[in-house]
Amino acid sequence: MIVLVLLTQLACEEEHRRPANIYIPDGYIGWIRIEYEIPNTPKLKRDFFGPWEYQKFPPSGLLQTSSELNDGAASANYFYYSGNETRPLSHEMINGGVISFCVIKPDGSRWNKNFITYFVGPKEDYLRHEHELEQFRKGECKFVISSFDDLPTVGNLSLNLKQGD
Repeated sequence: MIVLVLLTQLACEEEHRRPANIYIPDGYIGWIRIEYEIPNTPKLKRDFFGPWEYQKFPPSGLLQTSSELNDGAASANYFYYSGNETRPLSHEMINGGVISFCVIKPDGSRWNKNFITYFVGPKEDYLRHEHELEQFRKGECKFVISSFDDLPTVGNLSLNLKQGD
């Protein structure tokens, strides 16, 4: 009986997004994106009995996974990482962003890609780049793009700053 209850609970949880621990390369500033249901990519790590999902972004800022993007809101904890060391990243460093459920084509149809994209960095850096996404906003949770390439370019802007010095 206990096993049946646990299996039922696990099945219900699979339909909703899990809270996530999100790991971003130390010093990363710029747009990041996680793309879901990408064939031949690893699934996101998850606690077997706990609620947590783990998203570790590579230095490129683009994380692709074969895991599904489930419905619902979920909390997140953000961390910068370097090697095996992590440090908390303030929620104030997470700015802007959109989930694929809010993005449509000009004809009103949905894109066949599931993703979440947002800006990591100080507010003043975000404000210099917010137009890269906001230009497509047509309402609350409604962004219209003609091409998937219209989304903000993923990449670590702090690397460009270092190279420009």
